[in-house]
Amino acid sequence: MSIILRTRGVGRRGRRTPGWAGFTALAALVLAIGPGMAAPGPEAAPDPAAVAESHGRGAHARDWPLSNGDLTNTRNVTRTAIDSRTVKDLKVKWRLPLEGKPTFAGVMASNPIVVGDTVYLINLDSDVTAVDKETGKVRWKRVFDSPSVGPNGVAYSHGLLFGTTFTGVFALDPATGRTVWTRELIPAGQGGIDVAPHVYEDTVVVSTVPNTFGKYVPGAMGTIYALDAATGKERWNFNTIKDGDLWGHPEINSGGGTWYAPALDSHGRLFVTIANPAPLPGTPEYPNGASRPGPNLYTNCLLAIDSRTGKLLWYQATAPHDIRDYDLQDPPIVTTTQVNGVRTEVVLAAGKMGKVFAYRADNGTPLWTLSVGTHMNDEGPLPDTPTVVMPGILGGVETPMALSRGRLFVPWVDTPSTLTATGGLQLPDYSVGRGGLTAADVSTGKVLWKRDLPQMALGAATVANDVVFTSTFDGQVFAFDTATGKTLWCDKTPAGIISFPAISGNTLFVGAGTPGLSGSSQFELIAYSL
Repeated sequence: MSIILRTRGVGRRGRRTPGWAGFTALAALVLAIGPGMAAPGPEAAPDPAAVAESHGRGAHARDWPLSNGDLTNTRNVTRTAIDSRTVKDLKVKWRLPLEGKPTFAGVMASNPIVVGDTVYLINLDSDVTAVDKETGKVRWKRVFDSPSVGPNGVAYSHGLLFGTTFTGVFALDPATGRTVWTRELIPAGQGGIDVAPHVYEDTVVVSTVPNTFGKYVPGAMGTIYALDAATGKERWNFNTIKDGDLWGHPEINSGGGTWYAPALDSHGRLFVTIANPAPLPGTPEYPNGASRPGPNLYTNCLLAIDSRTGKLLWYQATAPHDIRDYDLQDPPIVTTTQVNGVRTEVVLAAGKMGKVFAYRADNGTPLWTLSVGTHMNDEGPLPDTPTVVMPGILGGVETPMALSRGRLFVPWVDTPSTLTATGGLQLPDYSVGRGGLTAADVSTGKVLWKRDLPQMALGAATVANDVVFTSTFDGQVFAFDTATGKTLWCDKTPAGIISFPAISGNTLFVGAGTPGLSGSSQFELIAYSL
């Protein structure tokens, strides 16, 4: 059930610092869920050339400079020879061992980026490595030794490389790894940072989360920060919990924040998907989340924020008063499609509730909703007796979608959880997990085809021309025909995959950085090339 709301905004603006010039384009993001209503004021017309540059990659048209490729989060490349005819010829070009102290998630859960002749990646210790794109040789490595659960990441813009530790943000010289600036955002033990930076104009956006390695910190609230890209100085911040006292019980409750990059549209609207409230499902004293009455805004919401000021323009709640860990967390996508015969900018969003939502980008009007995967006992209060719920806490749409030529590609996970009104929030038996990839018409939400996969689809969707790639927890990488879903290519990596690939030129970069089902510790970044 969705909640439609209007607001005048609660952003907090910092002192504007001198920034870099120009690059006024923004690109859109799709966040869906909850019929959104908004009343933004008049907006200046964007510069068409800047918009075109933003929605693409501008000077980096052949690169992958952001976690999802571009500002609209499409995960789609066309300037490559990889297509349905050539994909069968992909072969391993080089392998780079991935280093780091493995957490329960392994050593890598992020998206490498590619700029020019260099691949940049970050591990779950927040250590950054620069790698020669052609040879796989390490050029430099910067050690931060700041463990994160991910998905973290790096981003490139205006000649700087941006990343996060578990408590702060940094900018590096991409040629040497030298520190340009750092900024601490959250004290140790009060939460963390798991998200890849997103860079637009001369601004870097990140978010804190209210948990540390899966344990929620009572009283903690996720906050979105916009920083000057040149200096790291704060421009504005936005508290993702509307009620500052955490619904009356700050000694128990927490919530909010985001763990994937937002998106930007051509009117300067920043779309952000927000994570769940806690505790989940409840406690013996407060079953079914009774310690946090009401919809628990802005958790599990899509926010539309003025990217220049931090003012909230509108929001939508997709899973109000969540008790099943149904984050609206997937990175939104922005595109243009036909709505009642008129070309209209829309945003697409999805989350762990196993649903995809399409909305008008200007005001959040709902267009369609698509359910993916298995749904069982996924609404209403939970009973005191153990109840099997699907999607479970590791389920639904966990990792990024992709968009190409009017088709939306949605990776999804089917794993059950057994919950009660007061508990049961435990990770499932990974071996029973399954997944799939669904292709849908972006105008209608109609399913075009669906492929079931042998394991959890935790490797996102990524498109090269008429080929869509995805990967599974057991280390398999698949390529499907975007029009039919026909399998075109498959390879098996030595470890599991929960990171997301990048494509640059004629090369696909895949990180196999989690033990998966086999328990393998042979973690590698693999370059597949024609």
